[in-house]
Amino acid sequence: MKRALSSALLGALALSGCASGGVMNASDASNACASNRSSYHHVEVYIPRASVTRVLGMRDSRSGEHEGFLIEASGNVYKVEDNADITGPIPLRRGDTVSLLGQFECNDNVIHWTHHDPRGRHPAGYIEVNGTRYQ
Repeated sequence: MKRALSSALLGALALSGCASGGVMNASDASNACASNRSSYHHVEVYIPRASVTRVLGMRDSRSGEHEGFLIEASGNVYKVEDNADITGPIPLRRGDTVSLLGQFECNDNVIHWTHHDPRGRHPAGYIEVNGTRYQ
């Protein structure tokens, strides 16, 4: 059931008309932003397997409390910012394996929107760690 839901979600994102025209892996998303800064604002990104390299902790922002962490995927390091007010705190430790669906923002090279949108205007993302999905 979980796999079918993930496949349905990825299919919906691919058809949603986001800036990239579909969901990309992290490396392709980074390259798309770098080569087309004027036409891309963000790129939907799916990372099926990454290792947490550093937990940055919580910080307050105008959109709520966020927790940051760094992941390594395909030999590259990416920063992830999750809205903990929506997902709740995620128990992350260095070395944990995560999968995620979110939005790679071209202006700051950070993966955001790794949760559902309470207003329903944005594709839902998630972070999965230790068998639990946070969204």
